[in-house]
Amino acid sequence: MQYVKGVPYFCQNVEYLKQYNYLTSDIKCDILIVGCGICGAILNYYLSQKYDIVLIDKGRIGQNCTSCATAILEYQLDDFYDDLKQELTKQEIIEIYKMGQNSIKKIEKFVKKYGNHCDFAKRPSFLFSQNAQDNNKMKKEFTLRKNYGFDCKLITRTDNPFPFPISSGIYDKNGGAELNPYLFCKQLIENSKNQNRIYENTSFDNFLTEKNGFCVTTCYNHKIYANKIILATGFNMELFQDENLMQRFVTYTIVTNPLKNIQWKNNATIHDNQKPYHYLRKLPDDRLIFGGEDIQFKKQNYSKTKCEKKYDSLYKSLCSLFEKNKNEIKIDYKFCGAFGTTDNNLGLIGETDIDNLYLFLSCGANGIINAMNGVDIIEYIFNHKPHPLAHLFTPMRVIDN
Repeated sequence: MQYVKGVPYFCQNVEYLKQYNYLTSDIKCDILIVGCGICGAILNYYLSQKYDIVLIDKGRIGQNCTSCATAILEYQLDDFYDDLKQELTKQEIIEIYKMGQNSIKKIEKFVKKYGNHCDFAKRPSFLFSQNAQDNNKMKKEFTLRKNYGFDCKLITRTDNPFPFPISSGIYDKNGGAELNPYLFCKQLIENSKNQNRIYENTSFDNFLTEKNGFCVTTCYNHKIYANKIILATGFNMELFQDENLMQRFVTYTIVTNPLKNIQWKNNATIHDNQKPYHYLRKLPDDRLIFGGEDIQFKKQNYSKTKCEKKYDSLYKSLCSLFEKNKNEIKIDYKFCGAFGTTDNNLGLIGETDIDNLYLFLSCGANGIINAMNGVDIIEYIFNHKPHPLAHLFTPMRVIDN
């Protein structure tokens, strides 16, 4: 099944990650990580500092769904607190928001240590609606954030500093950040401690449980003996018997020509509140990356006809935001990829119903954010300690249902 189509912008005109060999012999390890998109790379980087890790990927590292991520890093979730009350308490929402802020600090710390080779930048965030019916809901979300110390401001139609019309919105001074997801993945992998135990083009065919762990057979019939397995395969469900672990969609993205004449307040990352929503940020070369139009994950939704229809819809929506500049806006890149979410907007990170088999699937719009703190959840489990947020991420909340 195809998971990415088109020409992802973030892999263009950059130095590629060095290629790793495929596995050519049997091997033993403490922990096997399967899958190396950006979430697998995050997990591998941090765990390889402390554990004996083997990492395998069925293709090239970072060149599947990671390559088409927009990498808008924000602490907020896909839905407002008011829409998640059946799934999360107010206090859990606040803790998730704070966890998101902490994730951005961790990324910033990593970049300071190794250099900013992934275009990382902290940004404000702006969430807005053009529908007056959303004003009360926007105000309730703003009040929640403000009351718990988040540095945000409620913006209305009359005091709107952005170059497009709104009805209401939340501007958060410390709302998020942005980066190049492929180059961040490259930095994580190339600074990991297990350089001689990373294998590309090595797919996971099947596994058997053994007395002290697992025996995994690869596509070339070599064996990997591992005490633990962590599946970090993103939105690829081929290894799971239950395809209902998450709701999967196809999300579409366009990248424009450089547009120096289009500016907005502090280059904030931007989301609207439509269903499905759109997301926007400015790239370092003055291009705009604009995405959304999510629809159910099906083979036909990758067809040329469907894709072109979605790209055209995105183009019209973008032009409607910047009406004065619409004649300058051209599409230079267009691509689409798989995307997944869950009822509480959070990933599937933790233990499964098979002993020593774990999932590390970071769902939702802020998947990179969740993955950064998801490593802590995995380590708490390994050390037999209760993590205060583990129950919100546990795969068992879905498996048990």
